[in-house]
Amino acid sequence: MRAVKILGERQLVVQDWPDPVPEGNEVVVKIHAASICGSDLHALYRTKEEIPFIPGHEGAGEVVAVDQSTMVRVGDRVMTLAFHTCGVCEWCRQGELSLCRNMKDVLGFGRNGVHAEFVLIPDRCLLPLPDQVSYEAGATLLDPIGTPFHALKRMKANAGHTIVVFGLGPMGLGSVALASFLGARVIGVDPIPFRRDHALRIGASLVLDPGEVDVLQALQEATQGIGPEMALECSGTAQALGQALDAVRQHGAVSIIGENPEALIKPSGHFNRKEITLCGSTCFPLGDYEGILRFIERGLDPTVIITHRFGIEDAAEAYSLFDQGATGKVLLTPHGSS
Repeated sequence: MRAVKILGERQLVVQDWPDPVPEGNEVVVKIHAASICGSDLHALYRTKEEIPFIPGHEGAGEVVAVDQSTMVRVGDRVMTLAFHTCGVCEWCRQGELSLCRNMKDVLGFGRNGVHAEFVLIPDRCLLPLPDQVSYEAGATLLDPIGTPFHALKRMKANAGHTIVVFGLGPMGLGSVALASFLGARVIGVDPIPFRRDHALRIGASLVLDPGEVDVLQALQEATQGIGPEMALECSGTAQALGQALDAVRQHGAVSIIGENPEALIKPSGHFNRKEITLCGSTCFPLGDYEGILRFIERGLDPTVIITHRFGIEDAAEAYSLFDQGATGKVLLTPHGSS
């Protein structure tokens, strides 16, 4: 099969890899759509080392070979989950896969992932994809749709809220799509014109360029001096998180979605004085999946965040373009668009 090989220093090739063969509860999925995630960039593509495994953890496709699995059958339409968990700890039993105490491995990080024509994957790392949900939509559900869905659910967001999204990459665009679908007023913040323009197309009512305006002042003006109720930090920068905490009103809520090891937090100013609620979100617990599918049934189109599609042989161009930032979600379609 053909699949991505990352060579290091932002270089990759598409080469032949051994065809996967199912064994035990592992099955082979033919990948029809696979997304490139920001974590693929900063943890793999931008590093100096050659990566010995196939990247990619956001995918959707069709089961084409099984061995002893009793959970899926040949022909099943599925989306992939990133975490290969123990399945028995208290977090796994609650469907909180990202919190597993005995994580075995992560798809696309140490274990061959979905930036390939086929992937070998444990059957419990798959969720059924309804016929009415396209493979392209399925490839967005794990991270850029599922993560903000979980965040907005935890924050109890509704149509009466003004919600600010800091960072309008795929996670931010997914946040815009979901929050606007709820009926909320959505304001986006990003320095890249392409992403600001796309946010307006999919539901944002206002976008701000942090290089051109005072974001906090603009948010005050947009909310009659009160501040927005909620903010989602999707850029992964300490400055944006600090602005999100500064911007929300008393009893506001902020969710951290972007990965970042640092923070600008004022414990007294943000929490004692304003009583802000701060939470995080990574993918989604399994109990949220039915809710995500109901949103789609009622009209949410996850594919609005996709701006570019490439065949597997053009993966180097896809990664390079995504790395430059002027995109939404970038998709690989190893067997043609679907």
